[in-house]
Amino acid sequence: MPRLVTHDGATVVGIGIVTSNAAEADPATAKIGKLWTRFREDNLLDAIPAKKNPTMPVGVYTGYESDDRGQYRLIAGAAVLDKAAPTPEGMQRVSIPAGSYLMFEAEGEMPGVVIRTWQAIWRYFADHPGHVRAYATDFEIYPGPRAVEIYISIK
Repeated sequence: MPRLVTHDGATVVGIGIVTSNAAEADPATAKIGKLWTRFREDNLLDAIPAKKNPTMPVGVYTGYESDDRGQYRLIAGAAVLDKAAPTPEGMQRVSIPAGSYLMFEAEGEMPGVVIRTWQAIWRYFADHPGHVRAYATDFEIYPGPRAVEIYISIK
């Protein structure tokens, strides 16, 4: 069961893609796994200056075209201490707005636990019409090698 939390907001620097859930369902067009593989294999966490936490990656979903059927942008990166910190070449920055989020937590083998948690999120919103997704900015925090926290913006 998710928890309603207030987040102070953050600035994240990293690498990004544009994709959709339909594209991710087809292994021939899926990009998210490749994005995170590149992030890990190229040690891009180490390349981001002034990180809030040197070992905790963050994924930010933003630029939603519509809802869970439209395109969106995903940035794999890290939260930085200073909004004005330099953005390394080939990377981009995105802001996570302060506000209320539903936070879903899970532990298990990656990436399966993340996929299962997103499936649980879609079911949760289908079954709980009292909470409405904003489709503004959602984000994932990886506090450990087998743990994920997914924050969903709500109206």
